[in-house]
Amino acid sequence: MNFFVNKSMGHGNSGVEHAQFYRAERFREKNIPFKLIFTDRLPQLHQHMKEWHIAESEVIGIYDYFLSDDPDNYLQVGEQHTHDFYEEVLWDTTDTQRLIRRQATGHYTETVQRRKQYLKEKNVYRIEDDRVILDNGRHKISWHYRNEGSRGKRATNIRVDNFRGKHYLFTTFEELLDFFFLELQRRFEDNVYIIDRGSENEETLIRMKQQGIPLKIVDVVHAAHFVAWDAAHPLWNNYYQYMFDHFNDINLIVVATQLQREAMISQLTAIGMIDVSKKIIAIAVGGVSSPALITPKKWDGETIQFVTASRLHPEKHIIHIIQAISQLRLQGMSATLAIYGAGSEEKQLISYIASLNLSQFIQLKGLSQNMIQDMQAYDVFVSASYSEGFGLTYIEAISNAMPIATYANLYGAQTLVRDGVNGHLATFGPKNTDEVANVKQLMDAMRRVCDHYDELSVGAAEVAKQFSNEIIADQWQKVIVKLL
Repeated sequence: MNFFVNKSMGHGNSGVEHAQFYRAERFREKNIPFKLIFTDRLPQLHQHMKEWHIAESEVIGIYDYFLSDDPDNYLQVGEQHTHDFYEEVLWDTTDTQRLIRRQATGHYTETVQRRKQYLKEKNVYRIEDDRVILDNGRHKISWHYRNEGSRGKRATNIRVDNFRGKHYLFTTFEELLDFFFLELQRRFEDNVYIIDRGSENEETLIRMKQQGIPLKIVDVVHAAHFVAWDAAHPLWNNYYQYMFDHFNDINLIVVATQLQREAMISQLTAIGMIDVSKKIIAIAVGGVSSPALITPKKWDGETIQFVTASRLHPEKHIIHIIQAISQLRLQGMSATLAIYGAGSEEKQLISYIASLNLSQFIQLKGLSQNMIQDMQAYDVFVSASYSEGFGLTYIEAISNAMPIATYANLYGAQTLVRDGVNGHLATFGPKNTDEVANVKQLMDAMRRVCDHYDELSVGAAEVAKQFSNEIIADQWQKVIVKLL
């Protein structure tokens, strides 16, 4: 079995989850078996699976599995007793949540007991989860939390009652993960674990492999892997440090672009590692279905409608795009912006747009379940991200023959946007003091796209041909065949 290993998914997802959903489509097309694994506590999992059109038979949730009446059947067909989600909260006399009881969308209820602790040094109260109980009447999982300083809140003394007729106690979540993945090893054959997220998952699987358990590990890199050189020593992105530390235990590393592959090979070779090129391959995260049928767009020269789509988080720099639109309008250009996505910055962005008196011209559209289709109503895609391992939204724009204006980030923009061919790249500096200059560069790129719109749309249709879904599906099929 081929497992896509992750921690969670939800109503709004990051590029990691969307990359998994996209890969799942390619595996379905090739009839390659796969299962998505989620190891976080996800009381609304099955609701979100329906939103993103993921079948029950394609998912294994760690808690659904341990709470199942028939674990073997669950591994094959998924959860067959789903529920509507709701929760009830018990508040104390100081208006503090002390007990939360939820009906999960899986076949269990979730009870969370919370503790209130006065922190004298900060003169504040801290309210946090203390005990969690998952129960469906026949099976139960429960644990306490303890604080471990810099490591944060950690589950401890995890009881799993009546799993396959036995009771278990795990002192840490890592022990529970070990048991879970060993269960999968016993129930499936020829297992390939494609790790997308979760250092705990990666550590468990590498430990198992070092113990001689027959499994294959594929690490997928979704972001920039390299930070800087410290003398002759590379400083890696923390998410990938463990992968590089255990390079020899990993069967394959998949990056999204040839640029990143070449950079990784060069960096590893520079520190004395040999034959690394055989273990690192590039497969695009997303592609285009029927690129030959894409029709270039034409702009009438009137209002130019920009669109962006991402999580609404600070690292996406949506405020830069809003500032660029404001400056374009002050210069006399009739420009509008639609912002798709959800996240922690939503209220701040709404307030900022209103402060510029731009609410009529810049609108937040919420999450999209079909960004390729929703983009068709607009003219130009714009991004202000400083870093993209690939950038599925670039592909969605290219699928619509839509010109792109973006910061020239590694590695997505520099792979998918050919300056002067299907869009324009804006230079940028990474420091806070660079932001004013960055916004001006982005605004200039947005204006230049409008100056040569029709030609850039033709270029986008041509670039699309290099990112065919069929090619990407073939690449994944070859990887799986080679690993087996």
